[in-house]
Amino acid sequence: MSISTRDRLLDVALERFADGGVLRTTLDEVREEAGTSVGAVYHHFPDKAALYEAVQARALADYQAGFVAELEQRAEAEAGVRAIVGFHFRWCAANPAAARMLLDARPSAAPGLNRDFFTRVRAWWGTHVHYGAVRDLDFMLIHSLWLGASMEMTRHWLAGDAPKPKRSQTVALADAAWASLKEGPR
Repeated sequence: MSISTRDRLLDVALERFADGGVLRTTLDEVREEAGTSVGAVYHHFPDKAALYEAVQARALADYQAGFVAELEQRAEAEAGVRAIVGFHFRWCAANPAAARMLLDARPSAAPGLNRDFFTRVRAWWGTHVHYGAVRDLDFMLIHSLWLGASMEMTRHWLAGDAPKPKRSQTVALADAAWASLKEGPR
């Protein structure tokens, strides 16, 4: 099966943006490495910003689909919280260029994806709040407590400042996430 010109451009742009940075990467470099014509680039993306947004949206959609699939397989709150910490590291290891892009401080280019993603995650969370398993907190605080430390460790790892997290470190971060999110005694 051959890859479409658009997908080839997205694949190359992802690698170039992750390795050289968005500002230093030129459309001509992406076009040349993808083996496409100037017209093909501009047919799909009017400018570098549009290409960046498409690359980011594709990476975000993949991460969010995996996150939700992993989460919705878990009926128990603790199992879900712990599974997502492991999922985060597995996905980042399998997709390091996409992970570097998503951990960039730029806002998401895919608000529609985020709406669906957060709706589904909040629904899963709300069920467990209802049954008293997890704390009823602002969702951005939940996200920070759940994955903030894992994301920071991932940044160090992807920057080459630390090795890939070991299983024991993933378990320690999952323990910390669960301890901060589980509902305490009433």
